Parts: sequence; structure tokens; C-alpha cells
Amino acid sequence: MWSSTFAGLPAGANAPLLVVTGFVCSTADGRPTTLKRSGSDYSATIFAKVLGSASVTFWKNVSGVYTADPRRVPSAFSIPRLTFDEAMELAYFGGQVLHPSAMVPCIEKRIPVLVKNVFDPSHPGTRVYGRGDARNKWEDQEDDVSMKDFPVKAITSIEKVSLVTISGASFLGTMGVARRMMQALEMAGANVILASQGSSEHSITVAVDSGDQDRAVEGLKEAFAMELATDSEIRVAPKPDCSIVAIIGEGMKERAGISSRFFSSLGRARVNVIAIAQGASERNISVVVPQKDLSRALRAAHEGFTLSDMKMSVGILGTGMVGSEVMKQLAQWEASHGRRQELPAMMQAKSLEVEVRMVADTRRMVLAEHGLPLRGLVEEEGGTLWRISAWEEKVADLGEDFRVVPTDMGVLEDFLDTDRIPHKVIIDCTPSGEIAKNYPGWLRKGIHVISTSQRAGSGPLEGWAEILEATRSGGRWCYETTVGAQVPIIATIQDLVQTGDDVKLVEGVLSGTVGFILNAMCEDPSKTMGEALSEAAARGLTEPDPRDDLSGLDAARKAVIIARELGLQLDLSDVATESLLPEGACPEDAAGLAALLDGTQDRISESGPS
Repeated sequence: MWSSTFAGLPAGANAPLLVVTGFVCSTADGRPTTLKRSGSDYSATIFAKVLGSASVTFWKNVSGVYTADPRRVPSAFSIPRLTFDEAMELAYFGGQVLHPSAMVPCIEKRIPVLVKNVFDPSHPGTRVYGRGDARNKWEDQEDDVSMKDFPVKAITSIEKVSLVTISGASFLGTMGVARRMMQALEMAGANVILASQGSSEHSITVAVDSGDQDRAVEGLKEAFAMELATDSEIRVAPKPDCSIVAIIGEGMKERAGISSRFFSSLGRARVNVIAIAQGASERNISVVVPQKDLSRALRAAHEGFTLSDMKMSVGILGTGMVGSEVMKQLAQWEASHGRRQELPAMMQAKSLEVEVRMVADTRRMVLAEHGLPLRGLVEEEGGTLWRISAWEEKVADLGEDFRVVPTDMGVLEDFLDTDRIPHKVIIDCTPSGEIAKNYPGWLRKGIHVISTSQRAGSGPLEGWAEILEATRSGGRWCYETTVGAQVPIIATIQDLVQTGDDVKLVEGVLSGTVGFILNAMCEDPSKTMGEALSEAAARGLTEPDPRDDLSGLDAARKAVIIARELGLQLDLSDVATESLLPEGACPEDAAGLAALLDGTQDRISESGPS
């Protein structure tokens, strides 16, 4: 048809335009049928091969092949270039844009494939061309310079799979178990997606489509019926509700540390890895994870290879002076996020996106599904303490994303522990010992905790030990500011201990408030202790209860934290203190306490405070 219709076209004539429906076809005996999923793409590449086309363009409703499924990873973006090997791996492991069969005709004739968006024709989309292995590399394909910085091109998944495992001690060293297993699965009509084998065929696990689980199990039981009947230790065990996550990229070859980054990112997101498989091509590492954790796993892996900014879900407990200042600092950081990114200190911070989803006080908490507008809040509050009560009037105008509810630690934990964001942090700006009791549970769930109060670090020894134990299997506990505020005392002590130093003595002024008061009285001998306390309170230096400062309790708590860092198993009762407070009842507020001190304490004399 081609020859008879177009062979006689004169030179310079317009190129012929053929419209071919594709997708439909016929069987070998002439019966009409279809080419199934992506059959139109397959038709296009078949015609391209037959006609010797210069290229094939797949017009889709997305702008090329994406780094991950945008429905599960909103930060996914279009990949400029792929090799055919990468595209095949991506298509096999769940990529919806390309089909493996459609690639074959273009590979055979070295025809480039372009994937573009029919709704955005100007977008360059993705170009698929060339081979990945050095021995198969085509002489006209360009080197991919992005491999150095982005060894992983894409993260893909197969949502619904089941694991089927056959295991038994009697299989150790027995030849042919894997062969018999694969033959049995073939006879049962169960397609093997992934295989993972333990040592010497003792345990072999395969992943199959969830719809093939039952026939796979029955097929194996039939094939190994004799062994199952005579050896009670042999098992054929299915595990439903699983998913496969795969990272793909030519840049992974001969590149150390890829696996560790992959598993570290999953571990930080609290995603359990059930099975692992890696081919010798080194362009694919696949893991099996619980189906309920699939979205979290995809986002964590996407962030782990800097394919997207790291998003962090933050909850702030306490809206007093410390909590309000934390929000102001986060708002300022958000406002200056794009500045000075060339500095080494900004290498990690520049890819960090903080989303404050919860702020709570003792009575109420604001829950924001997609984060609070911190900059607007700080400007609106005019630098004063942030008040949740003022928000109750505004929530109705902000839509369903915002709501104010009574403070409840269970609701708080469930809301913050969202699958949408892999990394979660609670910043505890309260002096509450009761809240500190929640730390172990939060940490075991993978929620990181930042403490500004000494209650957890200096509390009962068994509680402190439980928190440390929880960090071994969960999130991180950061409590640097509990001793030295802005001075890195804890980090310095930990560095000394970890590098082998034996710390014998720690000297210093542990109470910044008492230090300020005594310095102020020394500089101005006419100033009373009450006046100095009032000045310290006005500057925000005192504890929420200033009696903790003057009684020595604040210094004692810090001493306990330092002692525990040095390996001493001490409780607060083991620290001797001498109070600066008069005997009897003392007011809780700084103003009342200052008035009391002015009546009972005098000034600095040559021999010291009197």
C-alpha cells in the first residue's frame, strides 16, 4: 500500500500523513482482538520500525515520565532523559506511562521515543534513547551528565502484591528446590515479579500479583506435597497486603552507598522492609514493604535521593515565651529561605521544608492539615505571645484545613503522624513533666522530639533510661538547650566521651538567671536582688516558675543531665543545693517574688550577698 500510493511522489512534495488507529489486531487464525494495555503505543512503535521512522512521540496527559507517581509523591517531576534499559525497568515495576513491549521495536531499530503532554505541547517531556550497559552502548547516544548528582532517576512501585515463601531446614544444601518452585508457579499461572532467596535454598520468597496468591500457594503445595506430608518443618506461607518499591537509575552502577541511602531513608520514615532484591545490572534495587506504608516509603525514598525537598511535619507544644519565639524563628527562616544557599551550612537546610501542622497550649490546639501560615501569624500578632484563643474566631474563615480542638495527646499524635509526610518532629516548649512521659511512645513511632525543658533529662532515672531505649528503635531526642541554651555543652561532652576522653571535672555557672542576678548586683551595688530578678524576668531569662532558679532546682536539674551524660546514674535527690529563697511560702510569679526578696534580702556587700 505504501509503495503503490506514495512511491511516485515528486521531489519536494509534502510528506504523507497516515492516521492509523492501532490497538486493534488479529490472532494468527484471523480472529479480531486487541493489544491490551498500552496497545496503541505498541502499534506506534511497530509502525515506526516498519516505516523506518526518525522518532516516535507518545502523547500522554502528563509531561513525560516522572520521578515517581505524582498522586503519591506530589513533589515528583518530569525526567528529561532515560535509556531504554531504565525505561524498561521503570515500566516493568509499575510505571504507567510506558509499557515494556512498546520499547522493543524502537530498541531494535534505534528509534528515539519522546513522551510529551497533549495538554502542554511546549513542554520538552522525556526523551528515551540509548542503552545503559557499556557493552551495549550506542555510538550516537549522549552521555548523561546528571548521573553524577542523581544516580537514581526514578522511584516506582507495584501496589498490590503478595509474598509466597517456601522454607524448611531439610532444604539446606538440596539442589533443585528453586527450579521446582518456579516450575510450579509457572504451571499454576502465577507470574513471579520478584524473588529473594536465603542461604542454600533454605528459604525462597517470591512476590506475585495479589490476585495470583491463592493459585501460587496451591501450586506449591501440590508440587511439594510429599515433602509437606513427611516433614512438619516445611512451610508454604503467603503474606498478603504488600507493595514493591524500586529505585532505578544507570548512575547506581559501581556507586558505593546507594543501598545505604535507600534503606536509611526508609528507616528514618519508619518503613519496615520485608524482602530485598537487586539484580546484577545494578540499575534496580527493589524492596517489599507493607502496603499501608507505600506512600510514606515512596516519599521518603524520593527525598532520600534529593529528588525533592525534604518535608518535615512539626508540632509545637507550648505558646508561652519559648514557644512563641520558636514560631518567630521558624517564620524568619521561612522568609529568608532562599538566601545564601551557596554556603556549606545551607547545603541541607536549602532542601528542607518545614510545615508546622500543630500548635497546642494546655487547653486548646490548632490543627492545620497543610501547615500554619507562620509569617502572617507573627506579623499579625505584632511580636507578642501567640494566643490560640484568638484563633478560634478566625478558623471559620480559613476552611476545613484549620480547626481548634481541646488539647489531647492522643489526637495530637495521630494528627501529626501522617503518611503524607515521612518526617515528624514535636518541639516541647513546656515545663511539664507529664508531657515528657509521652516521649518514649512518640520516639518509638519515629517522631523526633526536641526538648527545651530539663524535666525529661533530669526526671526519674528509669524514665530517662526508657527515653534513651526508645531512641534506639525510633526517632531522635534532641535536648541540647536544656543545659547550655545556645552554648553546645551536651554536644561537646558527647564528643569528648565518644573520642575516648575521661572527663573528671565540670566547672561553670549552671544557672544563667542566678548568674545574671549576681552580676547585675555586683555592677550596681545599690541594686537589690528583687530589682535584679525583675530585670532578668523582663529579659525572659527566668524559668516559667522563677523559684526554680533561686532555689537551685534549675541548676540541680542541669547538673543531673550533665552527670548522666558522663555515665553517672544519679537522680535529682542526689544533688545538694543551697536556696537563695527565704523560708516559707513564696509567690510563683516574678513580680511577687521580687517584692518578697526586697523585703528579706539586701544587697551585695564586700563579703558577698547578704
